[in-house]
Amino acid sequence: MIAAVSVHAELECEGEIRLGTVSRELAERLGAISGEWLEFAPDKSALVVRHVQPGGEPALIAVPAELIAFLDSIPPAERESMPGGALFIRDRAHRLVRLLVFGGELRVQWPRQDWTHSIEVAAGRALASVDPLAARISGRIRLSVRPERASSLTEFIDRFEGLYPEGDVVTVFDGEVLSVELKDVNVGPFELLVKLRELASPLESLDGELEVSSFAHHSADHDFCLTVRGAEEKAVRPSVWKEQV
Repeated sequence: MIAAVSVHAELECEGEIRLGTVSRELAERLGAISGEWLEFAPDKSALVVRHVQPGGEPALIAVPAELIAFLDSIPPAERESMPGGALFIRDRAHRLVRLLVFGGELRVQWPRQDWTHSIEVAAGRALASVDPLAARISGRIRLSVRPERASSLTEFIDRFEGLYPEGDVVTVFDGEVLSVELKDVNVGPFELLVKLRELASPLESLDGELEVSSFAHHSADHDFCLTVRGAEEKAVRPSVWKEQV
């Protein structure tokens, strides 16, 4: 059973670049480089994001320049053999870019969704990553409900105070089982799930799959598919990067 989790603001820059074993001379050289966003962490032997993120130069502009300066100070042989890693930069419009360091090279990558290589994620974290007022949901659901409550779901969706009152809800009730089809409906996924479990009688009758995204500016790494079976749920996201680190 999931628990309610508040939507949190994304950091503009996250991740680290692992350097492996470095000489004392190189460690001193890296430690002397003054970055607004990045710094060398001797205890981890890695380039990391500073704990206090600045409010000056945007990460999308400053981080690549700082990363190149750090990497340029490392001798070629050591740069090619270091483990590497990735930095994820998200600007204020929620666009996402990944800076991947691997094999001594720096690659700039933009996300693209690949559902054939989906990745399971914690359902609570996935549900919390989408603003409920801008959430967009499509999918199919079936559940047994008492006849006097058959219309409760559509009434709940109609009353939901989302920012994008769009989409279609089609319901069919055969006297016992309620079949629901959602298409681009603006309703909070967590709130919808709570309502469905409240209506399902018995709870084990609840069965469905929902595709969750957002009407607002939104990064591809937040979209997910939620499978619901009674009291259990499973969330998967598409793979968004060509290489994994």
